[in-house]
Amino acid sequence: MYNSLTTERDGFEASLKSHKNESDQLKASYNVLKQESDQLQASYNNLQGTLVEVQTKYNNLTVSKDQLQTKYSNLEREKEVLQTSFSMLITNRAQLQSNYSLLKRGKDEMQSSFNKLIDGKNQLQRDFNSLWKEKSQLQARYNDLWREKSWLQSNYSTLVTGRDHLQKRVNKLTAKVKAIPCEKGWIKFDISCYFVSTMKKNWTDSRAACKAAGADLIVIDSREEQEYINGMLKSGQNVWIGLTDSLKEGTWRWVDGSPVTTAFWQPGQPNSYNGNQDCAEMIQKSGSRSVGDWNDDGCFAVQNWICEQ
Repeated sequence: MYNSLTTERDGFEASLKSHKNESDQLKASYNVLKQESDQLQASYNNLQGTLVEVQTKYNNLTVSKDQLQTKYSNLEREKEVLQTSFSMLITNRAQLQSNYSLLKRGKDEMQSSFNKLIDGKNQLQRDFNSLWKEKSQLQARYNDLWREKSWLQSNYSTLVTGRDHLQKRVNKLTAKVKAIPCEKGWIKFDISCYFVSTMKKNWTDSRAACKAAGADLIVIDSREEQEYINGMLKSGQNVWIGLTDSLKEGTWRWVDGSPVTTAFWQPGQPNSYNGNQDCAEMIQKSGSRSVGDWNDDGCFAVQNWICEQ
């Protein structure tokens, strides 16, 4: 029993020590908490003061913010006005740039035109000087020509008188020639005598035959002569005439060296078929309005011919 009580007492003492230790720890903790509470209270008080200051500053900032908002709104409106003005300035600047470019081009064109006018004026001055010089030369030539014309005029009457005298002599001689009869076998027309061969030869031999008779192949220089010769020939008859381009292809000349002034070629002639038709022939054509035709043929062909003297 005693041991039991001793044991219980020892347990109570141990428990008391334990509670005492806990009590001491709690006091220590209380003291720490009290200090922390005091510190927190002080911090709270400080924070409360700070809050009041912050609230005051917030109120001040709110007022400032409202003022700034008002200023911002004003600035925004001013900005819009300035933006509108800026846009108008940009538009005006673009228009002015366009007008400047047009004026610049106009100025350049006017400068170019002015330069051309200056060049033209200088050229006209040079042309004028040249023309004035030519005019002086022409005046001198005119004076010379006037003197020459006066001299020619003074000689013209003399020449006319001589020409009339010669014409009278030619008329008399022509009448005498027309009155001279042709040789036998030759036919008279105007002042010429004509012979139509009955034989056939090439063009070269035909001309030689005419020359042997003191004549040459016929030279036709008028429609009246062409028509008369056509009437002399038999229907459809082909005869050599004194026309050739043997010296120069395409350049037809009579045997006396004269050029063709009146021609009676068939349609499409002369065509120098195969490049070897260098002599002309006359082809008789019947009909009240026909005077006969000419055709180019190879000089080697053989046919009749007509001589004229």
